[in-house]
Amino acid sequence: MIRLDHRELKRYEIAIFERLGVPPDQAEIVADNLVEADLRGVDSHGAHLVELYVARLRSGHLRPVTEVMVIRDDGATMMLDGGIGFGQVSGLVAMELAVERAKTHGVAAVTVREGTHLGALAYYTLPAAEAGCFAMAMQNGPTIVPPYGGRAGIFSTNPFSWAAPAGEELPVVYDIATTTVAGNKILLAKNRGDPTIPEGWANDEQGNPTTDTVAASAQNLCWFGGYKGFGVAMMVEVLSGIVAGSSFGHTEQTDCELVGTRRLAKGWMFLTLDLERFCGLDRFREQMDQLIRDVHATERAEDVDRIYVPGEIEHENRATRLASGIPLPTTLVDRISTIGAELGLPAL
Repeated sequence: MIRLDHRELKRYEIAIFERLGVPPDQAEIVADNLVEADLRGVDSHGAHLVELYVARLRSGHLRPVTEVMVIRDDGATMMLDGGIGFGQVSGLVAMELAVERAKTHGVAAVTVREGTHLGALAYYTLPAAEAGCFAMAMQNGPTIVPPYGGRAGIFSTNPFSWAAPAGEELPVVYDIATTTVAGNKILLAKNRGDPTIPEGWANDEQGNPTTDTVAASAQNLCWFGGYKGFGVAMMVEVLSGIVAGSSFGHTEQTDCELVGTRRLAKGWMFLTLDLERFCGLDRFREQMDQLIRDVHATERAEDVDRIYVPGEIEHENRATRLASGIPLPTTLVDRISTIGAELGLPAL
């Protein structure tokens, strides 16, 4: 492992994207999203994605300049089109609008069609919480994960996140895939050469449960909680696919040539509540502090040293990695440096 300063890593990622035609301000947004994921310990959504994005830019499947179009605006609700540009750019626009509209109307829902990979969803919900909103984000994607009990893919990992502000305590941030883990974690295990993965992460290509890293499919993943996770995934598919006017299941509603298991165009929905309009923001913060402290003070089971609320581990990871650097596998750093060299950059 190599530890890199987050600022150095961000500058290098920005330079790579700029060399591939991404405008400087948009390159900074994408790189910031990736670095924030690495800082929070969500390594599957950090520098690991640089190669994927570069490949899509080079193939012409991902447009380097993201242009966000308003399809429909009804005040508290909006429908946007991300134009097959970077999801991080249109995602930031969408969440800023969701917060703005919630402050005006009390609640807001903003959907995006023709978006692409958003990266870690906490990147959008956490700032909304810090602005005084309760926020939710969800996204669908390629047809890679079978329905519960099935063998052929129909959904993506269908992640969702929610975040809520607190007072003296840190915000609560929940950010998960509806599968036990994201597919990128399987790819990371393969890249690291891990011989096994934990039970319940993935199946093989035939849909049989496996802990063998080589046999495990990054597409045939297991739902968290079995049919319960599948049920949540279907909710995400409805809201970010059908409601958003985007592709869903096996139905393609996109001009992008990558469809099905290779689907690049995705849909998502952001929901925000202005907490001042409900119980009042100050009261909400105070009572969130109390709830967090009640959780922390709960009698612990045997061999449990500490009870965490959602997002707390990531907050601590961020503080640690800001101070000591982001740990990245040497092989990953080498591959990113190779991309940089091809674009005329020095080694990372």
